[in-house]
Amino acid sequence: MRKYRGFLIGLAMGGMLMTALPSMAATQKTTYTLTEASYEVEVNGAAYFDPELPVLNYKGNTYVPLRSVGDLLGANVAWDAAQRKVVIQSNGEHLCNDAFCNVKVSGSGGQYTVTGEARVFEAVMNYAVEDGHDYVLEDFHMLDEGAPAWSPFTLELDIPPDKLPDNGTLMLELFEYSAKDGSKINVISVPLETFAP
Repeated sequence: MRKYRGFLIGLAMGGMLMTALPSMAATQKTTYTLTEASYEVEVNGAAYFDPELPVLNYKGNTYVPLRSVGDLLGANVAWDAAQRKVVIQSNGEHLCNDAFCNVKVSGSGGQYTVTGEARVFEAVMNYAVEDGHDYVLEDFHMLDEGAPAWSPFTLELDIPPDKLPDNGTLMLELFEYSAKDGSKINVISVPLETFAP
C-alpha cells in the first residue's frame, strides 16, 4: 500500500493542477503595449492635443479617446449606464437620449444658446460646462412640465473669457439626478466650441 501511496498523491495533485490551470488561463487578460504617437491627429482643421490623454499607436493603428474624437467631429459620445454601453450620435442636430432630445447649439466665444426638449423628474434639468478638465459652470433649469411630458427649453450660457480653454473643446453636459440614489443619469454631452492655439 505504501508503494502506491506516493503514486496516488501525485495523481491527485496532477489532476487538480490540470483542472486549475485552464480556469486560471481563462481569467487572464491580454496585455497590449501602446506607444505615444509621434504624429498629430487633425479633424476638420482642428488638431487634437491633450497631454493627459495622448494619441497612442499600437501596431500601426491610431487610438484616440472616443469622447475626444466625438468632440472634434461634433458628435455626442455618452455612456448609457443602464445598458452598459457607449452611444455615439453623429448628427449634432438630433442629439437624444431618454431625457433630452433635439439639442442644438449656436454661438461662440463663450456666448451660447442651447435649445432642445427635455423630460425629467419634477421638471428639474441640470447642466454643467467643462473645459476638458474642470467644470467652469454648473446650474439647473426649471421646465414647464416634468416627465413623462416633453418640455422645450432654452439655455443662455455666458462663459467668462478667462474660463475658456486655450486648447480643447468646451463641453456642455445635460443630466438629471436620480430620485433613487442621487447619481447623475441620462447624461448627454454636447460640444459647444473647439479652441486651438
